[in-house]
Amino acid sequence: MIRDRLKAAVKKVAIKAFGMEWEAEDIPENEALKKRAAPATIDPSVIPKVVDGSGDTPGPKHLEKIGRTWLASQVISNVSPFIIDTRHPKECAGGTLPGAVVLPGEQVKSRLDLLPGKDIRVTVYDQTGSSESDHLATWLREQGWGLARMLQGGYAEWLEHGEPIATPQPPEGAKYHLGNPVEVKKAGRGYVQAVALEGSKAVYSVLLDDGTVKLGVKEKELAG
Repeated sequence: MIRDRLKAAVKKVAIKAFGMEWEAEDIPENEALKKRAAPATIDPSVIPKVVDGSGDTPGPKHLEKIGRTWLASQVISNVSPFIIDTRHPKECAGGTLPGAVVLPGEQVKSRLDLLPGKDIRVTVYDQTGSSESDHLATWLREQGWGLARMLQGGYAEWLEHGEPIATPQPPEGAKYHLGNPVEVKKAGRGYVQAVALEGSKAVYSVLLDDGTVKLGVKEKELAG
């Protein structure tokens, strides 16, 4: 009994010292095993890499951040959250996290119509995991998206450890694609932020150099 009390005291000290209150939930023995069957086979090539512990925390119980390996596991399993890339389209042209929606800077604040239901997980990332994505994830939680999290380490850490990326491709027949510099007639210069099809015609979202966004731009309104 004395040893059990000593172990409990040490556990409490460790939890407080390392800020792991969110990870200290007691789980009944074998409860997790009862809820899922063991996989028939395991493919080691799709197991996210843990290098010197980097990216393996914070885990899914953290209230503000998500780690690289946790998110990679979700992406690989096709159960990834709604992902927002806050980088400039020029940066995104070389690659994004799979399925990410490009909404540079604080643009998400004016495009809440693009977001999923408030019970769905949302991950926000920038290039390095800076305060920018942290601020936006916090703001989204305040608006009711309680499962919004920032990606710790951002795109740089994701890329460094060889996690899966997507190279954005324009729809067939589109002249311009993500990151291309363009000029919008009567609006000014900017960069293609997104491309979609309306029927058989390509339409564009363009991030102008003044920071505003021009939506629904037709190809005939653009010049390279």
